[in-house]
Amino acid sequence: MRCYLLIAEGKHEEEVALELRRKMKGLCAKSKIVFFSFRNPGVFAERGFAEILGSRRRGTLKDWISICRAFWRRRSLRERRIFIGQNLVFLALAVLFGGKKVTFIPLAGVHPLLPSFWHLFLIRRFVRTVLSDDASLVEILRRQNIPAYFVGNILADLLHTADFSFYHGKKPVFSFFPRKESFREDVEFCLDLSERIAEKSSLYFLLALPRGTSLGAVKEIASARGWTFWESLEGEIIEGYLVKGRVYLNLTRFSSEALAQAEYVASADQVVLVTAAGLEKTAVPVRSGKIEETLALLFHSVSLFEYNQAMGAQYGKRGALERIASFLLWGIVEDPSLSHQLRLLQKRG
Repeated sequence: MRCYLLIAEGKHEEEVALELRRKMKGLCAKSKIVFFSFRNPGVFAERGFAEILGSRRRGTLKDWISICRAFWRRRSLRERRIFIGQNLVFLALAVLFGGKKVTFIPLAGVHPLLPSFWHLFLIRRFVRTVLSDDASLVEILRRQNIPAYFVGNILADLLHTADFSFYHGKKPVFSFFPRKESFREDVEFCLDLSERIAEKSSLYFLLALPRGTSLGAVKEIASARGWTFWESLEGEIIEGYLVKGRVYLNLTRFSSEALAQAEYVASADQVVLVTAAGLEKTAVPVRSGKIEETLALLFHSVSLFEYNQAMGAQYGKRGALERIASFLLWGIVEDPSLSHQLRLLQKRG
Protein backbone atom coordinates (compact mmCIF):
# COMPACT_ATOMS: atom_id res chain seq x y z
CA MET A 1 0.00 0.00 0.00
CA ARG A 2 1.33 3.42 -0.95
CA CYS A 3 1.75 5.93 1.87
CA TYR A 4 2.01 9.72 1.58
CA LEU A 5 2.61 12.56 4.01
CA LEU A 6 1.22 15.87 2.72
CA ILE A 7 2.89 18.79 4.52
CA ALA A 8 1.10 22.13 4.15
CA GLU A 9 2.50 25.49 5.15
CA GLY A 10 -0.66 27.61 5.46
CA LYS A 11 -4.30 28.09 4.49
CA HIS A 12 -3.99 28.06 0.68
CA GLU A 13 -1.59 25.13 0.83
CA GLU A 14 -4.04 23.17 2.98
CA GLU A 15 -6.74 23.51 0.30
CA VAL A 16 -4.29 22.28 -2.34
CA ALA A 17 -3.35 19.35 -0.09
CA LEU A 18 -7.00 18.35 0.27
CA GLU A 19 -7.57 18.58 -3.48
CA LEU A 20 -4.40 16.59 -4.07
CA ARG A 21 -5.67 13.90 -1.68
CA ARG A 22 -8.96 13.70 -3.57
CA LYS A 23 -7.20 13.14 -6.87
CA MET A 24 -4.72 10.66 -5.40
CA LYS A 25 -7.57 8.63 -3.90
CA GLY A 26 -9.21 8.63 -7.31
CA LEU A 27 -6.09 7.08 -8.81
CA CYS A 28 -5.32 4.72 -5.94
CA ALA A 29 -8.16 4.34 -3.45
CA LYS A 30 -6.14 2.13 -1.09
CA SER A 31 -3.29 4.61 -0.62
CA LYS A 32 -2.77 5.91 2.91
CA ILE A 33 -2.54 9.70 3.17
CA VAL A 34 -1.57 11.61 6.33
CA PHE A 35 -1.49 15.40 6.73
CA PHE A 36 0.59 17.91 8.64
CA SER A 37 0.05 21.68 8.89
CA PHE A 38 2.76 24.03 10.12
CA ARG A 39 0.59 27.11 10.67
CA ASN A 40 -2.86 25.67 11.38
CA PRO A 41 -2.48 22.41 13.33
CA GLY A 42 -5.68 20.44 13.73
CA VAL A 43 -7.36 21.81 10.59
CA PHE A 44 -7.23 18.41 8.86
CA ALA A 45 -8.22 16.46 11.98
CA GLU A 46 -11.30 18.69 12.31
CA ARG A 47 -12.37 17.51 8.85
CA GLY A 48 -11.93 13.86 9.80
CA PHE A 49 -8.54 13.20 8.14
CA ALA A 50 -5.44 11.62 9.66
CA GLU A 51 -3.07 14.32 10.91
CA ILE A 52 0.13 14.16 12.91
CA LEU A 53 0.27 16.60 15.85
CA GLY A 54 -3.28 17.76 15.24
CA SER A 55 -3.58 19.68 18.54
CA ARG A 56 -3.36 23.46 18.66
CA ARG A 57 0.08 25.04 19.29
CA ARG A 58 1.26 28.45 20.45
CA GLY A 59 4.63 28.53 18.72
CA THR A 60 6.65 27.97 21.89
CA LEU A 61 9.98 26.16 22.03
CA LYS A 62 8.18 23.12 23.43
CA ASP A 63 5.88 23.07 20.41
CA TRP A 64 8.81 23.15 17.97
CA ILE A 65 10.50 20.32 19.87
CA SER A 66 7.27 18.30 19.50
CA ILE A 67 7.30 18.96 15.73
CA CYS A 68 10.91 17.80 15.43
CA ARG A 69 10.15 14.64 17.43
CA ALA A 70 7.11 13.89 15.26
CA PHE A 71 9.20 13.98 12.09
CA TRP A 72 12.01 12.02 13.78
CA ARG A 73 9.62 9.19 14.66
CA ARG A 74 8.68 8.87 10.98
CA ARG A 75 12.27 8.49 9.72
CA SER A 76 11.93 4.75 9.21
CA LEU A 77 8.51 4.88 7.53
CA ARG A 78 8.32 4.10 3.83
CA GLU A 79 6.27 7.05 2.65
CA ARG A 80 6.45 9.71 -0.04
CA ARG A 81 6.54 13.21 1.43
CA ILE A 82 5.14 16.23 -0.39
CA PHE A 83 5.77 19.75 0.90
CA ILE A 84 3.30 22.39 -0.32
CA GLY A 85 4.33 25.96 0.45
CA GLN A 86 7.07 28.57 0.15
CA ASN A 87 8.93 28.58 3.48
CA LEU A 88 12.12 26.64 2.79
CA VAL A 89 13.09 26.76 6.47
CA PHE A 90 10.00 24.68 7.28
CA LEU A 91 10.91 22.38 4.40
CA ALA A 92 14.48 21.96 5.65
CA LEU A 93 13.24 21.21 9.16
CA ALA A 94 10.92 18.48 7.86
CA VAL A 95 13.76 16.87 5.90
CA LEU A 96 16.51 17.17 8.54
CA PHE A 97 14.44 15.47 11.21
CA GLY A 98 12.33 13.30 8.91
CA GLY A 99 15.36 11.90 7.09
CA LYS A 100 13.81 11.96 3.60
CA LYS A 101 13.88 14.45 0.76
CA VAL A 102 10.51 15.82 -0.28
CA THR A 103 8.62 16.62 -3.44
CA PHE A 104 8.32 20.41 -3.39
CA ILE A 105 5.19 22.19 -4.70
CA PRO A 106 5.59 25.99 -4.45
CA LEU A 107 2.34 27.86 -5.10
CA ALA A 108 3.66 30.52 -7.45
CA GLY A 109 0.12 31.72 -8.17
CA VAL A 110 -0.25 32.71 -4.50
CA HIS A 111 3.27 33.75 -3.48
CA PRO A 112 5.76 34.06 -6.39
CA LEU A 113 9.08 32.36 -5.62
CA LEU A 114 12.13 34.25 -6.88
CA PRO A 115 14.97 31.82 -6.15
CA SER A 116 18.11 33.31 -4.62
CA PHE A 117 21.41 31.53 -3.98
CA TRP A 118 20.03 30.51 -0.55
CA HIS A 119 16.84 29.10 -2.09
CA LEU A 120 18.76 27.13 -4.72
CA PHE A 121 21.08 25.71 -2.05
CA LEU A 122 18.17 24.49 0.09
CA ILE A 123 16.29 23.07 -2.88
CA ARG A 124 19.37 21.11 -4.02
CA ARG A 125 19.99 19.83 -0.50
CA PHE A 126 16.48 18.88 0.60
CA VAL A 127 14.26 18.46 -2.48
CA ARG A 128 14.02 15.43 -4.76
CA THR A 129 11.60 16.96 -7.30
CA VAL A 130 9.94 20.36 -7.87
CA LEU A 131 6.43 20.52 -9.34
CA SER A 132 5.33 24.05 -10.22
CA ASP A 133 2.68 25.98 -12.13
CA ASP A 134 5.26 28.71 -12.85
CA ALA A 135 6.96 27.98 -16.19
CA SER A 136 9.63 30.68 -15.52
CA LEU A 137 10.57 29.09 -12.20
CA VAL A 138 10.82 25.65 -13.82
CA GLU A 139 13.14 27.08 -16.48
CA ILE A 140 15.37 28.73 -13.85
CA LEU A 141 15.62 25.53 -11.81
CA ARG A 142 16.37 23.36 -14.84
CA ARG A 143 19.22 25.67 -15.80
CA GLN A 144 20.64 24.87 -12.37
CA ASN A 145 20.27 21.11 -13.06
CA ILE A 146 17.47 20.81 -10.49
CA PRO A 147 14.70 18.33 -11.46
CA ALA A 148 11.67 20.57 -11.97
CA TYR A 149 8.50 19.98 -13.96
CA PHE A 150 5.67 22.23 -15.15
CA VAL A 151 2.34 20.79 -14.01
CA GLY A 152 -0.17 23.35 -15.32
CA ASN A 153 -2.17 25.49 -12.96
CA ILE A 154 -2.27 23.74 -9.58
CA LEU A 155 -5.00 26.08 -8.31
CA ALA A 156 -7.31 25.65 -11.30
CA ASP A 157 -9.41 22.94 -9.60
CA LEU A 158 -9.72 24.99 -6.41
CA LEU A 159 -11.03 28.20 -7.97
CA HIS A 160 -14.75 28.67 -8.29
CA THR A 161 -14.89 30.68 -11.48
CA ALA A 162 -18.48 31.75 -10.79
CA ASP A 163 -17.08 33.90 -7.98
CA PHE A 164 -14.92 35.74 -10.51
CA SER A 165 -17.22 35.78 -13.50
CA PHE A 166 -16.63 38.36 -16.21
CA TYR A 167 -19.67 40.33 -17.37
CA HIS A 168 -19.46 39.12 -20.95
CA GLY A 169 -23.16 39.45 -21.78
CA LYS A 170 -23.33 35.87 -23.07
CA LYS A 171 -20.73 36.66 -25.74
CA PRO A 172 -18.04 34.03 -26.35
CA VAL A 173 -14.94 34.92 -24.32
CA PHE A 174 -11.69 35.42 -26.23
CA SER A 175 -8.65 35.46 -23.90
CA PHE A 176 -5.24 36.60 -25.10
CA PHE A 177 -2.14 35.75 -23.04
CA PRO A 178 0.94 37.87 -23.90
CA ARG A 179 4.40 36.67 -22.93
CA LYS A 180 6.20 38.70 -20.29
CA GLU A 181 9.49 38.57 -22.20
CA SER A 182 7.80 39.83 -25.41
CA PHE A 183 5.14 41.96 -23.77
CA ARG A 184 5.14 44.98 -26.12
CA GLU A 185 5.20 42.86 -29.25
CA ASP A 186 2.38 40.59 -28.06
CA VAL A 187 0.16 43.43 -26.80
CA GLU A 188 0.51 45.28 -30.11
CA PHE A 189 -0.47 42.08 -31.92
CA CYS A 190 -3.47 41.61 -29.60
CA LEU A 191 -4.70 45.17 -30.26
CA ASP A 192 -4.51 44.71 -34.03
CA LEU A 193 -6.03 41.23 -33.84
CA SER A 194 -8.96 42.43 -31.69
CA GLU A 195 -9.83 45.06 -34.28
CA ARG A 196 -9.81 42.50 -37.08
CA ILE A 197 -11.86 39.94 -35.12
CA ALA A 198 -14.44 42.61 -34.20
CA GLU A 199 -15.07 43.14 -37.93
CA LYS A 200 -16.28 39.54 -38.26
CA SER A 201 -17.64 38.48 -34.88
CA SER A 202 -18.92 39.83 -31.57
CA LEU A 203 -16.65 38.50 -28.80
CA TYR A 204 -15.77 39.49 -25.25
CA PHE A 205 -12.04 40.29 -25.33
CA LEU A 206 -9.78 39.65 -22.34
CA LEU A 207 -6.11 40.56 -22.17
CA ALA A 208 -4.51 38.64 -19.28
CA LEU A 209 -1.61 40.70 -17.91
CA PRO A 210 1.41 38.60 -16.91
CA ARG A 211 2.64 38.88 -13.34
CA GLY A 212 5.20 41.68 -13.02
CA THR A 213 3.92 43.86 -15.89
CA SER A 214 2.56 47.34 -15.18
CA LEU A 215 -0.72 48.89 -16.25
CA GLY A 216 1.26 51.96 -17.30
CA ALA A 217 3.14 49.93 -19.91
CA VAL A 218 -0.17 48.76 -21.41
CA LYS A 219 -1.50 52.33 -21.53
CA GLU A 220 1.65 53.53 -23.31
CA ILE A 221 1.51 50.77 -25.94
CA ALA A 222 -2.22 51.23 -26.52
CA SER A 223 -2.09 55.03 -26.71
CA ALA A 224 0.55 54.86 -29.44
CA ARG A 225 -1.91 52.79 -31.53
CA GLY A 226 -4.92 55.02 -31.02
CA TRP A 227 -6.60 53.19 -28.12
CA THR A 228 -8.07 54.97 -25.07
CA PHE A 229 -7.80 53.67 -21.50
CA TRP A 230 -10.89 53.72 -19.26
CA GLU A 231 -10.96 53.09 -15.52
CA SER A 232 -12.47 49.81 -14.33
CA LEU A 233 -16.06 49.58 -13.12
CA GLU A 234 -15.71 45.98 -11.95
CA GLY A 235 -13.50 46.29 -8.90
CA GLU A 236 -10.48 44.00 -8.75
CA ILE A 237 -11.61 41.63 -11.50
CA ILE A 238 -10.93 44.05 -14.34
CA GLU A 239 -7.92 46.39 -14.18
CA GLY A 240 -9.36 48.67 -16.83
CA TYR A 241 -10.52 48.81 -20.45
CA LEU A 242 -8.90 49.71 -23.74
CA VAL A 243 -11.39 51.22 -26.18
CA LYS A 244 -11.13 51.98 -29.89
CA GLY A 245 -14.34 52.69 -31.73
CA ARG A 246 -16.75 49.92 -30.76
CA VAL A 247 -14.04 47.51 -29.67
CA TYR A 248 -13.54 46.96 -25.92
CA LEU A 249 -10.50 45.09 -24.64
CA ASN A 250 -10.78 44.15 -20.95
CA LEU A 251 -7.57 44.02 -18.91
CA THR A 252 -7.31 41.51 -16.07
CA ARG A 253 -4.73 39.88 -13.82
CA PHE A 254 -7.04 36.95 -13.07
CA SER A 255 -5.22 34.69 -15.52
CA SER A 256 -6.70 31.45 -14.19
CA GLU A 257 -10.24 32.76 -14.56
CA ALA A 258 -9.49 34.20 -18.00
CA LEU A 259 -8.35 30.73 -19.05
CA ALA A 260 -11.18 28.84 -17.34
CA GLN A 261 -13.99 31.01 -18.73
CA ALA A 262 -12.61 31.47 -22.25
CA GLU A 263 -13.98 29.70 -25.27
CA TYR A 264 -10.99 30.80 -27.37
CA VAL A 265 -7.45 31.07 -25.99
CA ALA A 266 -4.79 32.81 -28.08
CA SER A 267 -1.10 33.09 -27.25
CA ALA A 268 2.42 32.65 -28.54
CA ASP A 269 3.25 30.96 -25.23
CA GLN A 270 3.27 27.20 -25.84
CA VAL A 271 2.68 26.43 -22.16
CA VAL A 272 -0.57 28.43 -22.23
CA LEU A 273 -1.68 26.63 -25.40
CA VAL A 274 -0.94 23.20 -23.96
CA THR A 275 -2.87 24.08 -20.79
CA ALA A 276 -5.79 25.40 -22.88
CA ALA A 277 -5.85 22.23 -24.98
CA GLY A 278 -5.91 20.17 -21.80
CA LEU A 279 -8.92 22.18 -20.62
CA GLU A 280 -10.65 21.48 -23.95
CA LYS A 281 -10.55 25.11 -25.08
CA THR A 282 -10.08 26.23 -28.68
CA ALA A 283 -6.34 26.95 -28.55
CA VAL A 284 -5.22 29.48 -31.16
CA PRO A 285 -1.43 29.52 -31.73
CA VAL A 286 -0.10 33.01 -32.48
CA ARG A 287 2.89 34.05 -34.56
CA SER A 288 3.78 37.75 -34.44
CA GLY A 289 2.89 39.54 -37.65
CA LYS A 290 0.66 36.67 -38.86
CA ILE A 291 -2.77 38.11 -38.19
CA GLU A 292 -4.36 36.48 -41.24
CA GLU A 293 -3.04 33.11 -40.13
CA THR A 294 -4.47 33.61 -36.63
CA LEU A 295 -7.85 34.63 -38.06
CA ALA A 296 -7.86 31.49 -40.20
CA LEU A 297 -7.25 29.32 -37.15
CA LEU A 298 -10.03 31.12 -35.28
CA PHE A 299 -12.76 31.37 -37.91
CA HIS A 300 -12.04 28.45 -40.25
CA SER A 301 -12.01 25.67 -37.69
CA VAL A 302 -13.87 23.03 -39.73
CA SER A 303 -10.66 21.24 -40.59
CA LEU A 304 -9.47 21.53 -36.97
CA PHE A 305 -12.78 20.07 -35.77
CA GLU A 306 -12.52 17.14 -38.18
CA TYR A 307 -8.93 16.65 -37.09
CA ASN A 308 -9.96 16.54 -33.42
CA GLN A 309 -12.75 14.08 -34.24
CA ALA A 310 -10.39 11.79 -36.12
CA MET A 311 -7.84 11.90 -33.28
CA GLY A 312 -10.59 11.15 -30.76
CA ALA A 313 -11.81 8.17 -32.76
CA GLN A 314 -8.28 6.78 -32.98
CA TYR A 315 -6.91 7.50 -29.49
CA GLY A 316 -9.96 8.32 -27.36
CA LYS A 317 -10.81 11.73 -25.92
CA ARG A 318 -7.98 11.86 -23.40
CA GLY A 319 -5.39 10.47 -25.80
CA ALA A 320 -6.44 12.98 -28.46
CA LEU A 321 -6.05 15.89 -26.05
CA GLU A 322 -2.59 14.70 -25.03
CA ARG A 323 -1.44 14.42 -28.65
CA ILE A 324 -2.91 17.73 -29.70
CA ALA A 325 -1.20 19.35 -26.73
CA SER A 326 2.12 17.81 -27.72
CA PHE A 327 1.67 19.00 -31.31
CA LEU A 328 1.08 22.54 -30.03
CA LEU A 329 4.09 22.24 -27.75
CA TRP A 330 6.41 21.36 -30.61
CA GLY A 331 4.74 23.61 -33.17
CA ILE A 332 3.62 20.69 -35.35
CA VAL A 333 0.50 21.01 -37.53
CA GLU A 334 -0.38 17.70 -39.13
CA ASP A 335 -3.70 18.70 -40.73
CA PRO A 336 -3.07 18.95 -44.53
CA SER A 337 -6.26 20.93 -45.22
CA LEU A 338 -5.37 23.48 -42.54
CA SER A 339 -1.83 23.86 -43.90
CA HIS A 340 -3.30 24.36 -47.39
CA GLN A 341 -5.61 27.13 -46.12
CA LEU A 342 -2.69 28.90 -44.47
CA ARG A 343 -0.60 28.74 -47.66
CA LEU A 344 -3.47 30.28 -49.63
CA LEU A 345 -3.78 33.11 -47.14
CA GLN A 346 -0.05 33.77 -47.28
CA LYS A 347 -0.19 34.00 -51.09
CA ARG A 348 -3.11 36.43 -50.93
CA GLY A 349 -1.45 38.51 -48.22
